[in-house]
Amino acid sequence: MLSGTTINQLQVDRLRPQDLLPHRPPMLLIDQLVDYIPGESILAETFIKPDTMFFQGHFPGEPILPGVVLVEMMFQACGIFGRLEALNAVEVSDVSENYRPKSGRAIKIDKMTFNKPVLPNDTVRIQAVFEHKMLNFSVFKARVDIDGRGIAAKGIVTVLINS
Repeated sequence: MLSGTTINQLQVDRLRPQDLLPHRPPMLLIDQLVDYIPGESILAETFIKPDTMFFQGHFPGEPILPGVVLVEMMFQACGIFGRLEALNAVEVSDVSENYRPKSGRAIKIDKMTFNKPVLPNDTVRIQAVFEHKMLNFSVFKARVDIDGRGIAAKGIVTVLINS
């Protein structure tokens, strides 16, 4: 799985969100990893399919992706960051194909703002920038950008990441 003691961009390109998160469709909300800077940040991307279940009732005739889904995307990006950090912390000889860090969970949302609606056929990029850690709690500045239309949402999220 790993060829060195840290994960490089080539390895990130080969990892899929489902390799790093316990989520599965329809709750796996991230399609691919775009970039990972160890100890600093994660960038992920998702295409918003027109037939996604969230559009069925929010709102018929004028579908808008619910803000809570954008926040969940942020939490999932943070979870991926935490798992990549955990993989970077173990020795290569300790890593097997079945290695999985323990799960984490969402803890807190601060200063969240929703700037623009996310619509069917939008591509969004989810960025989480690591701010600090206290015990197993990690704080991130996170945002969701809509390709070509600006910021959809931004705020501060705290996650519990068990390594």
